[in-house]
Amino acid sequence: MKKKLLFLQLVLMVSLLFSTVSYAADADSSRDIPIGGSGQMEMVGNIEPTILSVTMPTFVPFNISNSLSTQNKVISPRIKMKNNSNIPVRIDVAYTKVDLSKLKNVSWSDTGTVNANQIAIGLKQEEALDEMPTSLSQTRWLKSNQQQDMNVLMLGANQEDALYVVGTLGQNVSDSGTFNVTPTFVVGQVSTAK
Repeated sequence: MKKKLLFLQLVLMVSLLFSTVSYAADADSSRDIPIGGSGQMEMVGNIEPTILSVTMPTFVPFNISNSLSTQNKVISPRIKMKNNSNIPVRIDVAYTKVDLSKLKNVSWSDTGTVNANQIAIGLKQEEALDEMPTSLSQTRWLKSNQQQDMNVLMLGANQEDALYVVGTLGQNVSDSGTFNVTPTFVVGQVSTAK
């Protein structure tokens, strides 16, 4: 009888030992909180970077001539820009490289007001679908070879819009020749600060 009692005690101790080990292993993943009790739960969040993606052309040819009767002396293709992001973005010009070396006695105007030997080029948001601007009002003028923080377009999430190259030139600027204007565009998230 003593052997049976000793065996039963041994079985009982082993089962208690295994149930305690099993409870300890489970204690980290969940636990019961009695009614009226309290407990804490650790929550871990991950911040995912927002991916900004805007499609725009890399090359835009344009013509400029005093023979145009409109205030805008540039013929430009529609510069389509598409926000592929799921948040609003702003498109700014940070710097514009201007090379007038192939034009004799011609200088640049940063303001859109030109003298007889100057050229001014800017960007203007499309006002009417597929219609090139005729006026220069609300033009964002490009500054030659210097830092510039100029917003040219705001696009909502997955929105598309367009710009046109616009400009003017003085009456002494030759009717033939080429020059290069290379703006550096920067795409940024629209600030939601209040």
